[in-house]
Amino acid sequence: MKLGIYCDSGVNGGHEEMLKRFMLALVASAQVETLHVLVPAANEALSRHVRELAAQHPKVKVIALTYTAESIRGNIFALLRMIRSTAATLRTLHLDKLMIAQGTIASGLAGLIAARRARTLAVSYLPLVDDAPVKAGRAEQVKWLVKRVLYRMPDEYVTLNDHLRDKLRKLAPKARTMILENYVDDRFSRSTLSKEAARESLGLPDDGTTIVAQIGRLNFQQKRQDFFMEAIERNAKAFSHTLVLIVGEGPDDPRLRERIAASPALSACVRMVGPQKDVLPYIVASDALVLPSAYEGVPLVMIEAVLAERPIVVSRVSGLDSYLPDALLFPADDREAFVERIFTARDFSMASLRGEFRRRFSREAFDAQAQQVLLQPGAPRDAGAHSAPNHTDVLAK
Repeated sequence: MKLGIYCDSGVNGGHEEMLKRFMLALVASAQVETLHVLVPAANEALSRHVRELAAQHPKVKVIALTYTAESIRGNIFALLRMIRSTAATLRTLHLDKLMIAQGTIASGLAGLIAARRARTLAVSYLPLVDDAPVKAGRAEQVKWLVKRVLYRMPDEYVTLNDHLRDKLRKLAPKARTMILENYVDDRFSRSTLSKEAARESLGLPDDGTTIVAQIGRLNFQQKRQDFFMEAIERNAKAFSHTLVLIVGEGPDDPRLRERIAASPALSACVRMVGPQKDVLPYIVASDALVLPSAYEGVPLVMIEAVLAERPIVVSRVSGLDSYLPDALLFPADDREAFVERIFTARDFSMASLRGEFRRRFSREAFDAQAQQVLLQPGAPRDAGAHSAPNHTDVLAK
């Protein structure tokens, strides 16, 4: 089978990390004759990974994209040029399937539309699925109508769990929808690093101070670090003997730093440590982790924390209550419940949950699922369904 993978993201986040693991699973399969990977040269981490993979496996072919989704966002003429260019490339490759990494249905559009124009079977690897807007204005209603069109473009979907699959089946009833759960390295469950040793190595206090960490991209819209800061300010006394670690980078880094600097309550207990290549020591050093997101797929840090037997307090969104018990969940907009859960979670026993996660999110399970979902023969739609969308549809996004 001749497969292709398309990713035009300039970001190297959790979805891109899982894409790398997807590639490793595919190159290990004897059914894969060639794997053509289209990635932006500007995404150094992802591009380097693919080049190294190609050096080790002759079946992997690298096609460098001259753009990222971010670089052409809002520029319809650049988008149309990239669609034409990518479609021309796909016509020469004669792929059985092209998997497009889409963080949301409105991302990766150049690859998705190019696959349609080239009449290549399109598989969307999609971790986030939108909900219909409630009490939306006219502009939001129009955007939602356009997204409804986009959801019907892929021939197949690969998503993360039953909750997301059910949503996709309603939005794209004719597309095949399959589940591929994430996995993390088993070193998170096998590490012998103690809390005391982790704190010493990171220069963190080990004098009875409670340490709480939020690990992830600094993005207020999704990860809601601003919600966390407001919760701390409203409950400053509860955090009087607590150190809060913010681990990661992202577009809202400057805003977060300004907010912390301007607030005595936050300056007293919040420390930004930036992005880290290895988050394991920060997880082990923590008494609890938090993930107050507005929406999620299946966050890697949730799996990593559970495998390391550290409680993680998560907002009850996106079907995450199917992974965690009530003791680790809070209503998404309830700051008081969020703070209460943070300080009661320290006493929650993680042993049984850790055992369940080790079985569910192993590399062996992931590799088997990855090969099964992508290597089964597709059933492309008729030729008319693969005609290019109207330019007005693209403009409306």
